[in-house]
Amino acid sequence: MSLIPAALLKVYTRLGWTHLSTHPGRTVLTMMGVALGVAATIAVQTANVEVLRSFEESVLTVAGPVTLEVSAGEAGLDERVIRAVREVDGVDSARPVLEVGVTVAAGRRQSFSVLGLDLLDELNRADGRIPAVFETRNRRGEGVAMEGLLRDNGLLVGGALAKDLGVEPGAQVALEANGRAISVSILAVMGRRPGAPSPWDHWAIMDIAAAQRTFGLTGRLDRIDVVSGASVSVEQVAKAIEMVLPPAVTVRRPIQRSQQVESMVGAFQLNLSVLSMVGLLVGIFLIYNTVSFMVAQRRKEVGILRAIGLSEPMVIGLFLAEAGVFGVGGGLVGGVLGLMLGNVLVGMVGRTIHDLYTPLAETTRAISFAPGSGRMLFEAVFIGSVVSVLGALGPSLDAGRTVIVAALAPGEYDVAQRVRAGSLAVTGVLLLLVALGCVFAGPVAGMPVFGYVATCCLLAGLSCLVPKLMHVVCRTRELSLMSPAPSLGGAVRHIAREQTTRGMGRNAVTVSAFLVGVAIMVGVMVMIRSFRETVEIWIDQTVMADFIVAPAGWPNVARHGASPTVLPGLWREQLSGSRAVSAVDAYRDVRIEVQGRPIALVSRDLALHAARSRYLFLEGDSERILTRAAAGEGVILSEVLANRLQLAEGSRVSIATPTGERSLPVLGVFYDYATDGGKLVIDRTLYQQWWKDDGVTVFPVYVRAGMDLDQARSAIVEIFAREAGGSLMPTVLSNAELRREILRIFDRTFTLTYVLEAIAIIIAMLGIINTLVTSVVERRRELATLQALGSSRGQVTALILWEAGYLGLLGTAMGLIGGLALALILIRVINRQSFGWTIQMAWPLGLLVEVSLLTLLASLLAGLWPASWAARQPLVEGLRYE
Repeated sequence: MSLIPAALLKVYTRLGWTHLSTHPGRTVLTMMGVALGVAATIAVQTANVEVLRSFEESVLTVAGPVTLEVSAGEAGLDERVIRAVREVDGVDSARPVLEVGVTVAAGRRQSFSVLGLDLLDELNRADGRIPAVFETRNRRGEGVAMEGLLRDNGLLVGGALAKDLGVEPGAQVALEANGRAISVSILAVMGRRPGAPSPWDHWAIMDIAAAQRTFGLTGRLDRIDVVSGASVSVEQVAKAIEMVLPPAVTVRRPIQRSQQVESMVGAFQLNLSVLSMVGLLVGIFLIYNTVSFMVAQRRKEVGILRAIGLSEPMVIGLFLAEAGVFGVGGGLVGGVLGLMLGNVLVGMVGRTIHDLYTPLAETTRAISFAPGSGRMLFEAVFIGSVVSVLGALGPSLDAGRTVIVAALAPGEYDVAQRVRAGSLAVTGVLLLLVALGCVFAGPVAGMPVFGYVATCCLLAGLSCLVPKLMHVVCRTRELSLMSPAPSLGGAVRHIAREQTTRGMGRNAVTVSAFLVGVAIMVGVMVMIRSFRETVEIWIDQTVMADFIVAPAGWPNVARHGASPTVLPGLWREQLSGSRAVSAVDAYRDVRIEVQGRPIALVSRDLALHAARSRYLFLEGDSERILTRAAAGEGVILSEVLANRLQLAEGSRVSIATPTGERSLPVLGVFYDYATDGGKLVIDRTLYQQWWKDDGVTVFPVYVRAGMDLDQARSAIVEIFAREAGGSLMPTVLSNAELRREILRIFDRTFTLTYVLEAIAIIIAMLGIINTLVTSVVERRRELATLQALGSSRGQVTALILWEAGYLGLLGTAMGLIGGLALALILIRVINRQSFGWTIQMAWPLGLLVEVSLLTLLASLLAGLWPASWAARQPLVEGLRYE
């Protein structure tokens, strides 16, 4: 029989719509499963892109027409350097910049950046970076003269920042900056050019000379922005500038700052994206089950269609088209949910990157349903459609191969599925062996590609083993009848157990979906718990001071520019003079570049550190290594930095200092779990000798033995009450308080992970509901017969719940095995190759028990609705079924 495409489409549409509309509950359930997976993926991808785009736009907007940046990191620049830069051939202009992080003293203590620029120069330039649109009226309606923009303590603020702060021109705002309390006046609000959002919305600007005086940074710059001539090569100008600068000063393009941040957070965002796709993987299983149900229920219909001339490809196309409806519908709903969830995740991802990597604006641009969102919706529909087609491919091929004569034989489909259990088990073992081999492979371009391959092969291999496991665990009826009747559940339990193997094809897929969700949850939770315990050990070994004296708001104040808050070195003598204090360390942390990589240069009294606390070294005795470093014999490196620079104990590392290039031997490599690109540690005497800097980031303070800690804190606070003067009182944190704050930031970092895991588990629960509803529909006659023989509705409900329990039990057991194996891959391969950390494995047995009980409860909850629905089925209709 020949059908033209239009007629064929009409047949497909009518058949597909008839089935989908006949079972609206199943249709909605399946679409929601696809939608949740798509939503998680779209939301994470959107949040990742939006957060980094926000940072990159800030960098490039502030840079404006700038082609090169001259910087010395946090050490800052002497403003006299700008004269030498301006005299270099090919330099059209050199503009000084100072960036200072400030915090609002009252309310919710919002942080933002104040940028010091030469306002007269910027406003008079045709290529000036500052928008010339100002709301220049104060509260009394008076205009602000140009001279007013240059006065001390006067700020220009972006529109969004003014709204967040609740201020307008003429308002006074109390700030904390550089350890001092400062009151500033809002001179004007920077407006937007018509029809375009302003990237300056979250910035504040002050004239650079006024900023230097206001923040106590006279003579200091953060960087110099250089505009090179159009007729000369930017690279040639950069080399010429480097020739006239001190060794520690670097010259780079503005975009490199954004690229460095992207490379630092890339591994974090990649892992987040991979985790978000777990929902899609579970969604594939859900679609597989749904289409399997459609094929099983419509086996007669397929036989009739084949008998009247519909070819095998046409039957396959029919079911793929119906699956496509799930994909399109789920994709559209998932796209909208993803945009909505993305607004939440932007804040969570932004906050995590702000805590771990680089300062970002507190208020990140919201994702709206603007014309640009059409691309994301299209991407969501595409992802949903691909997931649906992949999930439906196997059942659709089985439908196409339906034998017309056997189409009326009930149960044939499941038998065919059960026969392949042996070959699937062999495939599963091979996949597990491939996963084992990938564990020993190294990274590709710095990414743990083989780690992800090992993860996929592990989950796929365990899924292939599920049918064989079900056949072994849930024995045949004959074997069960030979044993005494089970005491728990009686005959109902026996029937449920036997039914689990009868629907092997369908049930195995459901168990596999649950397996994947549980394995991901267990693996990530074990990894997080292991990481947390490792960090706790690290804190206990390296942070042994009784108190930390730090700038106000530390450690929650973000680092901005060349002027993070620094404490005066003279405070060390004042603290040491207290009768409550036995020793004081001076910890200095600045950002420098080594081999083009931004790292943390740490200096401290290593002799004191060797006596009072320890670094955890990969090899060697901590006290001996620290004593050698204290004598100036070399440096020590964090594990992350050593891995990235491919250095080991005995290697040499070169450091660009203000007094010239220094090459020092590596005395040891220590464990460290910071996310700043790695640490290089030298003794404080070397740092002061080379950098001529007496500033201190924090003072670790050790209290005399037997001294009451509360009294010691009071004595320390009293010192600063006398000496602080106009400066803000520093923060005095106890060891326990610092520990709690570090772990609080750690826990907040993984909040997003738990959200994505919850989505995967919810989709797996939808799979159980789907499977049990399918089972009830296929067994109407059987269930009706049981009721006719005297079974109560309660017993029918218990039967379905027992089946849900068996599915959940099998999925949980396999998930626990897969989760522990996955944790090993995450800890030993993916995290190590992504971030360079060595995490000590922990086995939280209590947590595993809690997860097992939680997932079993989730499977029973998923079975409640199908069980109650099965008990309500009319007896007469069931006996008449088929």
